Amino acid sequence: MKPTLLVFGEDWGRHPSSSQHLVAQMAKTFRIIWVNSIGLRSPGMDDMGRLISKGVALSRGAPKKAIRAGQPDRVIAPKVWPMAQSEFVRRINRTMLASQLKDCGPIDYIWCALPSAVDYLPMFPDAKVIYYCGDDFESLAGVDHQLVADQEQRLASRADYLFCASRALVEKHKHHGAQYLPHGVDYRRFAQHRERAQDLPDGPIVGFYGSLSQWIDYSLLESMVDLLPEIQLVLIGENHCCPDSLLNKDNVHWLGPKPHHQLAQYSQYFDVALLPFVRNGQIAACNPLKLREYLAAGVPVVSVDCPEVEEFAVGVAVATSDEEYIAKVLMCLLNPKDKPAIRTQVVGQSWQARAEAIVSQLQPEKNQLCNLQNKAS
Repeated sequence: MKPTLLVFGEDWGRHPSSSQHLVAQMAKTFRIIWVNSIGLRSPGMDDMGRLISKGVALSRGAPKKAIRAGQPDRVIAPKVWPMAQSEFVRRINRTMLASQLKDCGPIDYIWCALPSAVDYLPMFPDAKVIYYCGDDFESLAGVDHQLVADQEQRLASRADYLFCASRALVEKHKHHGAQYLPHGVDYRRFAQHRERAQDLPDGPIVGFYGSLSQWIDYSLLESMVDLLPEIQLVLIGENHCCPDSLLNKDNVHWLGPKPHHQLAQYSQYFDVALLPFVRNGQIAACNPLKLREYLAAGVPVVSVDCPEVEEFAVGVAVATSDEEYIAKVLMCLLNPKDKPAIRTQVVGQSWQARAEAIVSQLQPEKNQLCNLQNKAS
């Protein structure tokens, strides 16, 4: 019988996060109970649409589906109030969640991808806690930084295992025994030849995929397409705040969001892939998930200065100013790199390998648990 891993993450299937990639691999070893997002900030009026849609989903109940390889055994939409600041509301939240978990059996491990999960740990005093830190949460826009900092401190102190996606995050949590666990990549999906997507434009393609959110430097992109009018800028992803002044340009193509399994049909045909982030604390501490996907696709990358990008020497250009960024995009277009050499840098960096690194540390306890559970059954 497999031990049970309870996961506090984002909404399962909403976007392919690092936790989802890792847990999908760990499903070979654990029975997975996934709890959808409990949030990082208290909801406001701007969140009403999403809250209503979540409420409708809760009222209908979760549809019964056959469990496929890499899928959680169960996904729970929690009936809790996000980022509760009073102990009274926290107790209500725990009671509500306990009722949703009552038939899930004993919990052996808890995977926390959000600091706010710490408020629910008292429900599982005997479980081992894994804090997977993928972001500098104190630097994220739109969150209560003081509250998140307090939650993260409590979570890091409680965690039995602490894995960080970047070296900057390891340094931040070094006093809690943090370990470096960089992102992986589905190498075969991005390296294996795919047919060109039909909605890609003709001409030199400079592309980006991901959420078009506040951490993208849109002024940099506007300057780039103005100074390099011969390029075609392709943007793929949900548009949260990309300005019309950029989208309305003749050589800019917003293609909307695409399923993760289709992205290689686009990225393999980029002439240059972009990491055009705003330079701030969040980006300095991040490890861009799409970086290894771009490299597996064999595409040269131009990025703002970010420590986790700098370890890749082939086909990766790092710029410290807007002018340098645009110049390096042009240089990549004029001097294309060898695709196999770019891809070689991420061979062996699979999500399976990353998950196995985690499980290897849990293995002694996992074996002991399995033996006890087998004797009991």
